[in-house]
Amino acid sequence: MPRFKKIVMVNLLKGLVILLSLQCLWLSNVYAENKIIVFVSILPQQNFVQQVGNDLVDVRVMVGPGQNPATYEPTPQQMAALYKADIYFRIGVPFESAWLDKIKLNNENLTIVECCEFIANLNGHDHSHDHDTDYDPHVWTSPKNVIKIAKLIKNSLIKIDSKNSSVYEASEKLFKERLMDLDELVKNKTKNLTRRTLIVSHPSWSYFADEYGFTQVSIEREGKEIQASSLVKLIKLAKEKDVKTIFVQPQFNDRAAKVVANELNAEILILDPLAFNYVENMNMVTDNFVKGLTHE
Repeated sequence: MPRFKKIVMVNLLKGLVILLSLQCLWLSNVYAENKIIVFVSILPQQNFVQQVGNDLVDVRVMVGPGQNPATYEPTPQQMAALYKADIYFRIGVPFESAWLDKIKLNNENLTIVECCEFIANLNGHDHSHDHDTDYDPHVWTSPKNVIKIAKLIKNSLIKIDSKNSSVYEASEKLFKERLMDLDELVKNKTKNLTRRTLIVSHPSWSYFADEYGFTQVSIEREGKEIQASSLVKLIKLAKEKDVKTIFVQPQFNDRAAKVVANELNAEILILDPLAFNYVENMNMVTDNFVKGLTHE
């Protein structure tokens, strides 16, 4: 083939590749634009919405891995992206109180959906030192509550995108089955435990404790470290209950937990209620609770 024809063929092929790339990019942008843009506060919610919405939703999370929802502040990039959002699913974590009004001002068309207002037990039954029971937002630590949240997510998506209601219905049904299996698994793994007192660094497991017959005792509340007199009481209680393990959360300071563990000669296990892979994480959390409560 003459050199001139070769050059023409090469240029044609290059042009075709560029054209196809631009077409793919265009289709990708159109597809992305057709998605429902959803914002959530924490990683487990992102998982819930993705389970129900599948490829029909673009789910973005405010509080990322390792970040603390009690002290988090949205980035300028997140605030800008929220301007185009369709739904915000709130869950009751502390930073929402300070920021959701501002977020709503930036996007008057934003639908804000409360994920836990219909769950009756908003106050965890925590038996901590010298404190009145206070609000525990960690409703998702009970799989049965997540079943209710998933149904709410489904109904909210259908209101915006009714033409795909059958997709949301089917996805929510599959997710519900997984959650029911998880609930049964947790029950079976924990039903024969004789020790049932959970000493935790932060009171994140109230709903898990209530659902499966445990007593949660937290070392700190509202980010405040334990006082000396309360520490003595807690250590006494832990000895009475034959506690061998202290459960800590990676987003919070574990200094006081280490002091308690040292006094009890107990081990420390890390549990994360804010992990993305909900079903897998709750399965692992249960295994760690069982490990800690059977430790000698």
